[in-house]
Amino acid sequence: MNFYLNRWPLATALLGIAAVVVVLIILGVGKPKRAAEIPGVFKNVDAGIDGFSFVQTKDGKMQWKVQAQRARIVENESKAVLEDLQVTLLGDGGAQMILEGDEGVVDTESNNFMVKKRAGSMPIHLESGYTIYTNQLQWIDQNQEISTDAPVTIHGDGIEITGLGLRGALETEIFTITNDVRAVVTN
Repeated sequence: MNFYLNRWPLATALLGIAAVVVVLIILGVGKPKRAAEIPGVFKNVDAGIDGFSFVQTKDGKMQWKVQAQRARIVENESKAVLEDLQVTLLGDGGAQMILEGDEGVVDTESNNFMVKKRAGSMPIHLESGYTIYTNQLQWIDQNQEISTDAPVTIHGDGIEITGLGLRGALETEIFTITNDVRAVVTN
């Protein structure tokens, strides 16, 4: 009798622990969450890629290249959502434009993309020596043009132009600020 009494508390404790483990397993505690269950992650992401690169070519020539530290690919929406990216645009005549942003989206069907800077402005360097500053920019591949509705500043040789909104073509480097234009010339 003494033998069973000494073992009874130990058996009760083991049964209690086993019961808690069974309850946790049934409730799914400790079960890894799927990406769709984690707040802030796309429910329909097909792939995540570190060191993402996307190149658009036409007639064997590179038109533009996007490089990003991270990308999430959503195939059914034909898009790549990018973080910390650099875009290099190349015109037919060799004109080049480089821009860097914190986030962006590439439409993998139309080859349009958007680049955005969360805080401050991103510089867009042109071969002519001018620099455009804005916090958001879209590329429309069909028209081979850039645009934004955000505030814009253009710095160049003795001139600073500010305004709201911009439309322009890489090849010609002709840009139009669409609203509230101001120019300051220094020399």
